[in-house]
Amino acid sequence: MILAAAAFLVIAFCMSCKTESAPTGFESPSATIDSLFRAYGVQDISQEEARRRLQARERFELLDKQLFQNCFSDWQGEHDHALGGFVFGQLVAAKEELQITLEDDTAQVRAASASPQLQAMVLVKQRGGWKIDLRQSVPPKIRQSLYEVYRRARRAERQAR
Repeated sequence: MILAAAAFLVIAFCMSCKTESAPTGFESPSATIDSLFRAYGVQDISQEEARRRLQARERFELLDKQLFQNCFSDWQGEHDHALGGFVFGQLVAAKEELQITLEDDTAQVRAASASPQLQAMVLVKQRGGWKIDLRQSVPPKIRQSLYEVYRRARRAERQAR
């Protein structure tokens, strides 16, 4: 009887010590990229189709805004949509040839066919999940250009009122 009670306590203790698992969809860099693709509903389209749509400047519709925002470690607000869109475009254009390199709590993602000089998309492990770091993934000149477009659009919007 005492042995059974002791075994029960050990099992209960071990279950309470269980480490916190990563939220579903962010447990690995590839899972996070898949979550980003799910946010746009493109997980089942081919790389060829994605490239065709990008080349034709067809718009990809964001289906899950919350999932999209949750893919990023440094999401700060609406002004980051363009940065997230840039990252999405880079990843979806190479979705069937992405190579992920892990080093500690950082992952670099690039297309297998891409030049090593092209900036990799960077994911960081935080709070048990992998998230895309926008500011490390979007080159500074592109980031500034996208922010300027955002500022001009907001200014025009305010003037139109």
